[in-house]
Parts: sequence; structure tokens; C-alpha cells
Amino acid sequence: MSAHPKFCPRCSIGRIRRKRLPYVMVVEDQLVNIPRFRFLQYWGTYRGYRDPAQPSSQLKRVFYYPPDSLEPRPAPPGRHKARNKSA
Repeated sequence: MSAHPKFCPRCSIGRIRRKRLPYVMVVEDQLVNIPRFRFLQYWGTYRGYRDPAQPSSQLKRVFYYPPDSLEPRPAPPGRHKARNKSA
């Protein structure tokens, strides 16, 4: 049983409509939200490339390799493991 009768007891939805509604909502959601997302993505890229200020190399590094990424990090200074010279 759905939650619908609990918040609208006098309303009724037919069996066919109840089964069809989730599919219609998903398709409608995709037809609206995906093009909207793509438009905003391209618009943001366009605006970003028109900005005369160039981002620093550190900022670019954070964009492409976020702190939790799998990029290998260099060891901090003074924490290098000593190599065994006898081998």
C-alpha cells in the first residue's frame, strides 16, 4: 500500500495510473533535468574560460586531483626512508 491514502484519504488514483505514474515522472524528470544540467555545465565552462584571471597551478591541481584522490603524494620533507646501502 502506498502512502497516498494516509495524506489524502478522499483522493483516489486508479490502478493503471498508479503503475504508470512513476515511469512518467522519471521520463519527465530526465527530459527537463538532463538538458538543464548540460546547459548550465556548458554555460559555466564558457563563463570560466572568458574570465581574464588565470587560476594558479595549485588551484588547477586541486580541481583535477582533489585531496582525497588516488594521485600519489610526495613525501613530506625530512620523512624519507633511509635506503639500505648494503644491499
